[in-house]
Amino acid sequence: MDSTSPQTIPQNWYSDDAIFKLERKHIFHKHWWMVAHAEQLAENGDYVATTLAEWPIVIIRDQQGELRGFHNVCRHRAGPLLRDGVGNCRQFTCRYHAWRYDSSGNLLKTPGLKADEEIDYSKFSLFPIQVSSWNQMVFVCLDDATPDLTTWLGDIVDIAEQYPNNTSMSFLGAVEKPGSVNWKAYGDNSCEGYHVGMVHKNLGASMQRETVEIDAYEIGEFIGFDVKYEATGGDQTRDGKGFWIYKFPGLLLHFAEYSFNAESVIPLSANSIELRRWFWVDREEAERRGINPEEMQAGSECVMDEDMEICQLVQRNLNTGVYQSGHLSPREEVGTIYFQKLVRKALQPHLSRSLSGGHKWAR
Repeated sequence: MDSTSPQTIPQNWYSDDAIFKLERKHIFHKHWWMVAHAEQLAENGDYVATTLAEWPIVIIRDQQGELRGFHNVCRHRAGPLLRDGVGNCRQFTCRYHAWRYDSSGNLLKTPGLKADEEIDYSKFSLFPIQVSSWNQMVFVCLDDATPDLTTWLGDIVDIAEQYPNNTSMSFLGAVEKPGSVNWKAYGDNSCEGYHVGMVHKNLGASMQRETVEIDAYEIGEFIGFDVKYEATGGDQTRDGKGFWIYKFPGLLLHFAEYSFNAESVIPLSANSIELRRWFWVDREEAERRGINPEEMQAGSECVMDEDMEICQLVQRNLNTGVYQSGHLSPREEVGTIYFQKLVRKALQPHLSRSLSGGHKWAR
């Protein structure tokens, strides 16, 4: 990486709807996204319907026990099959004109059209998407050409093997937090520890007893925080060692010797995201270390809230147009530099001069 101080990506990349449209095509569509956890899809017919970067999707365990993913779009006139949420069903019935599909996506009934005579059912199955699971996490990908999930995760798979598998842990719960911020502003923040002392007072105090090594990993395209810490004094929420990851474009993983949590940064629009975080814990091991799991989760949520607050304030300032570009620290912001490098790599070939912010800021 260049030792000089690199410039940030341009201000307009954080708010321009045209940039977001390019990101949908060249980033969001081509990557895997965590959208659910395994317990939500344990039984045949269990489903999760949600929205990813303006695409309505549904994941279901079909009646044969296979995980399936589809666009939540009827093949008739693009009506919705399900409302966003979780539930259980044997079939999908379009909420617009009652076209019906089985849980494997096959068309079953078309009121007003005669099968075989007026429509070939075999040609009108639901639009499929890739779905896969890993370590109790369920992912989707909208592009059939994208490599399988394990390949996409890259070196993360080997790192995970150094920590207890969350399949042996108890599911502690999940939280969802909306935010008025561009996904990249949240990613910039999550890829560095430069802000910790100012934004996270409690976390910053505990990190004085830690060593943290931050590196960019090319195989899997992620930032890794190799952390060693020890609970002393009044801090009884962390102990031992851990590994924190920001995986491009929007997956955070936090491995510890007694817990695990995963967070998905879901882009909703150029100026909004939703954070979804899932928590697992080995209660016996946590309690042996004197750690209260509920307090640990509450502390994690507090850090999320602090990050969201500062990122929303940054977004507000970006939207004014006063700020155009800045310089990143090769020492303190190695993760953010790498994150922005990946953004540039994905978008630069598809940008006109007007969208790039001009050559001055596009380098």
